[in-house]
Amino acid sequence: MAMMKAYQLGAWGEPAQYVTVPRPRAGPGEVVIRMRAAGLCRSDLDMMDSKEGSDPYASVLPAGYTLGHENAGFVEELGEGVTDLKKGESVVVHHMRHCGNCDFCTAGVEQHCEFYKRGDIGMTRGCGFDGGLAEYLLVPRTELVSISSEDPVKYAALTDAGVTAYHAVQTFVHRIRPGSTVAVIGVGGLGAYGIQFLKLLSPARIFALDVSQRCLDLATELGAHEVVRSDGTAESVIKEKTNGKGIDFILDVVGSDQTLQLAAKISRPQGRISVVGMQGGSVTVGWNRIATSCEFALSLGSTRADLQEVCRLAADGALRIDLEKFSFGQIPEAYEKLRKNDLKGRAVIVF
Repeated sequence: MAMMKAYQLGAWGEPAQYVTVPRPRAGPGEVVIRMRAAGLCRSDLDMMDSKEGSDPYASVLPAGYTLGHENAGFVEELGEGVTDLKKGESVVVHHMRHCGNCDFCTAGVEQHCEFYKRGDIGMTRGCGFDGGLAEYLLVPRTELVSISSEDPVKYAALTDAGVTAYHAVQTFVHRIRPGSTVAVIGVGGLGAYGIQFLKLLSPARIFALDVSQRCLDLATELGAHEVVRSDGTAESVIKEKTNGKGIDFILDVVGSDQTLQLAAKISRPQGRISVVGMQGGSVTVGWNRIATSCEFALSLGSTRADLQEVCRLAADGALRIDLEKFSFGQIPEAYEKLRKNDLKGRAVIVF
């Protein structure tokens, strides 16, 4: 049996490590990918830091899987019935697993698939199932998007950070009108993409909020119209800059107590607060606590159609994609830099 190297989370509460595992083979309707690039994500750290039985991961998922949910590579082996791809073709992986048969899958919102959901967690590549921090990855054909002959390294981080931000923006972008205001809270990997999609897809006046001056400077480079330090003065600064009105639409990619409470305070009637961040914060909503008729929603993942659209934008050169590259042997080092917020771009493991 052919073997390969992988980087696995073997048990909750213990560090992930390199292991040797069997190399996958393609069954009917499946594709084996030779991995070229795998992006690292802060949620990987949350999983590695989880104690047995803790929310949101260890309470509903068993450990013992390969990490890596931002995956891109080359077709290596085609299973029976897969006729629309060829060996060597570049592909990206839609990391959200889906059955294709439940109510949500048939409605085109497969990220909410009932079959692959455990609690509030949608099982994905690298979260409950083997991900791409390995030499090869086995994927159903239905979870792949072809990028033809494009370089997979450029696209890896788009498969989660990029497309998750895109989907969250899509939940309200159709309601944005000239003069509308949007706030992006947190200008990290997802927030930076959120600003770009808002610039590309809407006429909104974009506010960027972060505690880091470096991130605020990046937001300005990406086209944000206003940058605000996310501290105790943020609410008053926002109100001053909007003539007391507040913000129509808010994208919170942090999800802490502080950011959720700030979002509620600066919201406007008939707006929407779309929360992507998973820092476990909470906020009290009700009369005089959030603007009337303002929607408050958790935005989960993306659809495969979202990923196709983001890949088209990237192929057209419409997106700025900042990466810091590491080798397969440098995975622990890359995660440590991610933990310390010491990265110049999205961390990507290049095979």
